[in-house]
Amino acid sequence: MRFEIETYDAQEGAAKALADRALGVSADGIGGPFNMLLKSPATGAKVMDLLDHFNGGGSHLDSRTRRLAVLILARKSGARYAWWTHRRRALAAGEFSPAQIAAINGKRLPEGLDERLVRVHAYVSALAAGTPTPEPVLKALKAVMSEAEIVDLIAFCGLYSMIAMILNEADVGLPEGEDDTLTRD
Repeated sequence: MRFEIETYDAQEGAAKALADRALGVSADGIGGPFNMLLKSPATGAKVMDLLDHFNGGGSHLDSRTRRLAVLILARKSGARYAWWTHRRRALAAGEFSPAQIAAINGKRLPEGLDERLVRVHAYVSALAAGTPTPEPVLKALKAVMSEAEIVDLIAFCGLYSMIAMILNEADVGLPEGEDDTLTRD
């Protein structure tokens, strides 16, 4: 790891409150991106607010849409920790099959997605390229999502792109004994 690892017992004040908050929602404790966010508790709290908003049901996005977007973004950015934890969660929740996740890992459209998720896949893949999405891709998405949902999807992708940057810059590894299944180009 490129940054010092924060321990729970070493936290005080706002950082301790943030650590407690992370422990309340994270299946991975204060590892992953949370360890880096503890270094800047005020910023970390704002990031947690957004994570709570999207993952706590405050947004217009359903769980499968969010998970698909995270997997596409983790693959695109090479964020191995994000890939590992969201792959594991998607499989445990039955959101996507191993074959569908393997397709995402191979930068292919997974078979068996409903039309909405097919269009989300195309849109997030295009959005991750960093340029305005092609008009036909946006038009297709608008046929299955409201503009409010699309704005939430864009913001969600921005949030998880930031999380990927944090994970990559900190070189956050996987827990002991876990396999890195993320394909890198």
